[in-house]
Amino acid sequence: MLRKVFLIFILPLFLFSCEELNNVSEELKVLKENQDLLLKQQSDLIKQIASLQTAVKNQGSKAQPKKNNKRKTPNPNISHNIPIGNSVVLGNPNAKVTVTKFTDFQ
Repeated sequence: MLRKVFLIFILPLFLFSCEELNNVSEELKVLKENQDLLLKQQSDLIKQIASLQTAVKNQGSKAQPKKNNKRKTPNPNISHNIPIGNSVVLGNPNAKVTVTKFTDFQ
């Protein structure tokens, strides 16, 4: 009786689980290969980052911006006469101080 129960119920479960173990081992093998590939890519990226950081440090000392002493600085003591024509004016058009806003819709 026990032998029949074993053959009918337990043996098929055991065989099924062995087949599943084989599938799992194949999946683990694929995962291991993918993990090795990712680790190699990661180490390559770390090496590239290190070389780029070294290059940036070396270029940082060489690439100093040149001072342009010919550049004009704004003079706050100059008054400019800007004709307003038919432009929109808010407030007194004859005021002592005029704020002008230039815009371009394109």
